[in-house]
Parts: sequence; structure tokens; C-alpha cells
Amino acid sequence: MAARAPRPGALAASFLLLFLAAAAAPWWHRGLAAAGLVRVDGTQFVVGGKTVYFSGFNAYWLMLVASDPARRGQVVAAFRQAAGHGLNLARTWAFSDGGDAPLQAAPGVYDEAMFQGLDFVIAEARRHGIYLLLCLTNNFHDFGGKRQYVAWAREAGHHLATADDFFNSTVVKGYYKNHVKTVLTRVNTVTGVAYRDDPTILGWELMNEPRCDADPTGAMVQAWVEEMAPYVKSVDGDHLVTAGLEGFYGDGAHESKDLNPWGIYYGTNFVDTHRAAGVDFATIHLYPDLWLWGSGAAAQLAFFRNWTRSHARDAELYLAKPLLVTEYGKFLWDGVANRTQRDRFLGLVLDSIYASAAAGGPLVGGAFWQLLDPGMDTLRDGYEIILPEDQRAATIIGNHSRQLAELNGQDVEAVRRRSRRRWGAHRKVHVLGSSSSSSSGSRSSSDTPRLHMPLIPGSLSPKSKLSGCCLLLERSAFKGSGNRRPQDEQSNPPGIRSGVVPAIRLFQWLNYSSTFKDRVGRAR
Repeated sequence: MAARAPRPGALAASFLLLFLAAAAAPWWHRGLAAAGLVRVDGTQFVVGGKTVYFSGFNAYWLMLVASDPARRGQVVAAFRQAAGHGLNLARTWAFSDGGDAPLQAAPGVYDEAMFQGLDFVIAEARRHGIYLLLCLTNNFHDFGGKRQYVAWAREAGHHLATADDFFNSTVVKGYYKNHVKTVLTRVNTVTGVAYRDDPTILGWELMNEPRCDADPTGAMVQAWVEEMAPYVKSVDGDHLVTAGLEGFYGDGAHESKDLNPWGIYYGTNFVDTHRAAGVDFATIHLYPDLWLWGSGAAAQLAFFRNWTRSHARDAELYLAKPLLVTEYGKFLWDGVANRTQRDRFLGLVLDSIYASAAAGGPLVGGAFWQLLDPGMDTLRDGYEIILPEDQRAATIIGNHSRQLAELNGQDVEAVRRRSRRRWGAHRKVHVLGSSSSSSSGSRSSSDTPRLHMPLIPGSLSPKSKLSGCCLLLERSAFKGSGNRRPQDEQSNPPGIRSGVVPAIRLFQWLNYSSTFKDRVGRAR
């Protein structure tokens, strides 16, 4: 029987129903473009006045791979796999300073093919419903970073002593601001939308893991953030901004410095820096096995719990801003850690995030390090999660993503009421296994038993002391770098100097001798 053509009235009614259904659908079913920009309301991220929580991943390599049109399928596959497991946030690099595969080959000189790679990444993230946190430079020398900026200034005739002059050199700060403006005002060649207008972008991260050996008090980094965050806002007043901190405490008020791994200062203040004008949300990183290398599982678990609790408490009481764990991972190494232990760690982190989010707390999301696509063996760094090849991890991540997504779309005031019930006026935080702690804002060393493993003979076996020092102190330099060897100037934290360092250097040379150029060449 021949089908009858629909009556005009029925056709019009069908279109109306479709329109009303789309309008009534929650924003996360209508795509990022329809949803609008992510905002901050107290300790919550919101879209259209309703809560949004983030289950995310790191993939620093997206722009690099997408700059080669023949390899863009890997980027598409990564986003497809991520979206299929409910992930809605990707953290990646919007920089590559100098070197063999630059975005910025020299101050103000950009490689269009690399920029078009970033265009493609943003377009694909948008198509798959995944927000982006874009990082603007690196504390470490991988992909250039602050050392490359200082080298450019030296080549121009300016006398700068160390890479940390990045934070106070007027010339270098000018180079950085130019990069910020160039990236933020870029018009995407795929979508036609300027980066600063694109709701796909959650926000801008000023630097990956800023540290400063030259000023352990944190004042130098503090001043830099206080200058750069408002500058970013002057170019793009709509997107969110964060500093990129790992969470290390310093000398400022309310700083729980005894929680720092190894008791070392890294030249940052978690509370004060996140209070800076223009900084919208706080971040921490989480690598307890490597930060406390050589300690037992119980000690690492205590550190994990207190690191997250302390920063969540600070975000609630002193910052009134959301908190993201923008990196977490467990290093897979034969004889040290296996997938079962890694999966247990994933579960702990994700359960902690969900517990906070469900209770209206400030810890509202995270991003594991790192996601790779099958076949990207040259980019493996020991932290990788390849979802199609790692079913247990994929299940843990997928289940968490779905549970967290169920919290989306809540009224912020209702969430705030739950948070007030949870924290109360005099919430106590147990510090490193102690039965109680002071209810005041700051905590002194007398409040906190020392958990950190000191670098003294006899405290660890020779093997664990050597490899543990290497991985703890240099982890950020290796991570995501294609195993480029760190340089001496950047790698030695305050207090870790002669005697230990030469052995560390030898260990690095023997175990991480592949150069970045070799790795990128093989990856391409």
C-alpha cells in the first residue's frame, strides 16, 4: 500500500514537538555550542545556572598528532573512545615552544600547520561533547616551556641567569603575553569560531606545574600569576582561568606545608596563589607512589587521603572555588606496580571525587594521566591508559563518568545547602593519620607527624633510594615528554643537591636515554 503524504498540519506539529523536546532536553544532551560557557558559582562549575561535573583525561599530544593530517584519525579515535566512556573533559597543550615541532618557532612566529592541528582538536572535542582545558606553557623544558622563553631573551641580548627569570623578566613576560593573545584571539579554521568565544574551551591554564627554585617562598610565582591571570581576562573575559598548580604548599597563611612530599618547598603557595584576582578555580595533581617513593602502601594511602581532604577543605574554607585533580596516575613498572594496583588507585581517586561532588563539596572532577590510542606505543610513558586494551580500567572510568553525570543539572543553592551540612562551621581534618587536628586555618609542623621519607643513608635500600629520588624529583620532566632527559638547572629541587644528584643523573641516562627528537620522529 502506498504511503500517504503527511498532512501539512501534522508536519508542522511534528516540527513543533521536535523543537520543544530539544529545548526541554538538558544541556548535556544538546551539545556544547547550545550549552554555553562554563561559569563558576562558589565551589561549583555551572552551565546555564546548573551544576556540571568533570570526568576527564590528559592527552598532551593532541595538537602534535593532529598537525599531521594523515594521523588525525588517532585524535578522532581518542575522542570517540573518551566520549564512549562518558569522559567530558580533556586537558592538553596549547603550546610547543621552539624545538623540532613548534607551534611558536620564535617569539611571535607561529607554524600554521601546528595551529591548524589545534583547530582540529578543538573542533573534534566540540563534536564529541568534550570540554578542553588548554595549557599555555610548561614549567619544564618539555615542548620548550619557560626555559625556551628565557633562551629567546638571551638570544636577543638580555642577560638572564636561570630559567626562573621567566617569572620576573619584563621581556620574557612580554613574549608570554603575546603568545596568550595570539592563541586566545585565534579564529578556528575548521569551525570559524574564535578560541575566546568557543564554549568547547572550559578554560586556560597559565602554566603546567609552575615551580620556582629561585624563590621557595612562592612570592615570585605569586606575583607572576597576579599579573598574568588578569591579563588573560583582559583578552578573554568569558573563559575561566587557573594557575596550573600541583597543590604544593608554601609559607603563606593557611598553608599545610607539612603535607608536601619530602617536606620540600617548590616555590608555590596553594591557598594564596589561588586567591589571586582572575583565578577562577583551584587544581592539584596526585602521584602518591612516586612522590613518596620507597614508602609502604599504608603511608601512600594516608598521603592520598590527606592530600585530597586538605585541599578540598582549603578550597571550601579559604578559596570558595571549585577544585579539580587535573592530573593523577600510577606509574606501571615491572616489579613495582601492576595494573591491579593501578586500578585500585583509580578507584580510590574517583570515589573521592564522587563523594565530594555528591555531598556538594568543592572537589568536582579530575583528569587521569594519560589517554592513548592503540598503536601509539612511542608515546607510552608508564602512566598510559588505552581504553580498548584495558577493560578493567575502562570499566572503572566509565562507571564513574556515568555516576558523576547523574549529578549534572542540579540547582546550585541545593548543592550549597548540602555542602554546608557536610563541612559545618568547625570541620576537623585528620592530618596524616593523627586522631585530630586544630580547627584553625593554619597547621604547624607540630600538628603533623612526619611521613615523608628523608634522603639520608639507610632510610631506603640503595636501589629504591636511587630510583625513587629520580622518579619523584624528575617525574614531571619525564611525563609527557617523550622521555627527554631533564637538564640540571631545572631538575634539582631545593635541598637536593650534591651526592644524590650525580647518581640520579647516571640513573636517568641509563634508563631514559631516548631523546625527544627521536621519540617524535618515531611517533610521526
